[in-house]
Amino acid sequence: MSIYGAADLPVLKALGDLIFTNPFTPERLQLEEIILKKKRPGNVWNMHNATSEDISEIAGLAEYHAEQLSARLNGVLVSRADCAVIEPVMIYHLFEKYRIPMVEQMMATPHSIRFDCYRDFENDFRRFLGFTRRAGECAYEPAKTFAIFFQIHRAFYYIFDFIIGSSIAAGELRATVWQSIFTCDIHRWQRVMFDRMNQITTLIQGESGTGKELVAKAVAYSQYIPFDPSTREFLADYTTCFIPLQLSAMPQAMLESELFGHRKGAYTGALEDRKGYLESCSPCGSVFLDEIGEINPETQVKLLRVLQSRHFQAMGDNRQRTFNGKIIAATNRDLVNECAAGNFREDLYYRLCADTITTIPLRELTGGDPTELERFVNILASRILGAAESTVFTAEAMRIIAVSPGLDYHWPGNVRELEQCVRNLLIRGRYVPNIRRGSEAEMNFGNMNMQELMQCYCRSLYRRFASYQAAAEFAGLDRRTIAKYCDEKVKTRKIQ
Repeated sequence: MSIYGAADLPVLKALGDLIFTNPFTPERLQLEEIILKKKRPGNVWNMHNATSEDISEIAGLAEYHAEQLSARLNGVLVSRADCAVIEPVMIYHLFEKYRIPMVEQMMATPHSIRFDCYRDFENDFRRFLGFTRRAGECAYEPAKTFAIFFQIHRAFYYIFDFIIGSSIAAGELRATVWQSIFTCDIHRWQRVMFDRMNQITTLIQGESGTGKELVAKAVAYSQYIPFDPSTREFLADYTTCFIPLQLSAMPQAMLESELFGHRKGAYTGALEDRKGYLESCSPCGSVFLDEIGEINPETQVKLLRVLQSRHFQAMGDNRQRTFNGKIIAATNRDLVNECAAGNFREDLYYRLCADTITTIPLRELTGGDPTELERFVNILASRILGAAESTVFTAEAMRIIAVSPGLDYHWPGNVRELEQCVRNLLIRGRYVPNIRRGSEAEMNFGNMNMQELMQCYCRSLYRRFASYQAAAEFAGLDRRTIAKYCDEKVKTRKIQ
């Protein structure tokens, strides 16, 4: 008796591939079309073109095929080729079956590390994947599979929660963040990379207000955490795995103490030994270095050593210590230009940029679509007012925004500015951007020649966007023109 028919093969392969596919790419929609035998709307999978009915239907089909295959496996010798088709279907069925209990516990008690549903999961795992007459070993193991399932659930939830928008640009950013967690080849990732991702530094760059810290938190919350089947506990609470450090806000001695720790007497005020974040960070944790472009050359050298060797020394101590976690860094500066200007070490930059995420400005996330802007307003408002009241408020807010600052407003402060706009509208019923009020005062047009005007204009844009490329796109100029007037000394005449 055949284990599966030729007609079922495309659906079986598509079901098995779902668990190994970046869910924010067009490939996910293509697989769903094969499984459901119908066209899916949109170019990128997101909550707005998915329905609970479709997800339930796919889960039901996975269960049906898993049960049918399991009944046919009794006493049958399964070839390697058939195992490669059957096992992923069983895995996806278990993923869907335990999705609700795992996610519900994650939402209700996010700090909990004990998951008693593992007992039932392990029994089901043995039932569906424990067939003994097979060519070769099973590619999966229950405790590791359970840990990966929880990791996928966390990644999916936090990427959606922290990255707002239903545009293609938002979908592409989600897909990029997913790759930072699981790489572009999740098969290789689950074989050998799942517990080594902490060795790869992630650099997040983008304009101010585009949610770089939220992206960092999504990556940190979604790292692999081993599961102990004997205690039914994960080895760490994922909510404690994100350790943020604002580099630009600290004096040098305090910054090094926070990062590397210190011995008693290492500097004035060091009254006792202290562990730094690097030493305290677990292998499952991530230290987030915000505004990495602001650190001085001395700290750059010390951080470079950590990234090269994973070793460091506390202040006032010669003993070598080891960093076991992951480094996530962020900046709104153009580090390539900073390297060229001699402000940032090139060797440190190349240690940071192996995995780079570029956050997307609000103007690109909305694409000038008022409907998409309205969706952002509604989500931000719901965090303050709740779902019911935010619907009423959003309609009011959009009417006011249409008048001031206008639907064509560029939102230079990005989502952070829109969030403040929402709060202004709640309190004052109006919003007038400060940057717009100050723009004419900043440029004394009547007393400037063209060269002076271009210098002032380009520098103003660079301060606004913190990126030559973004400033050039806004102004309709070449990036090199912006850089020229920002970086070169322009001869100016004395203004009377």
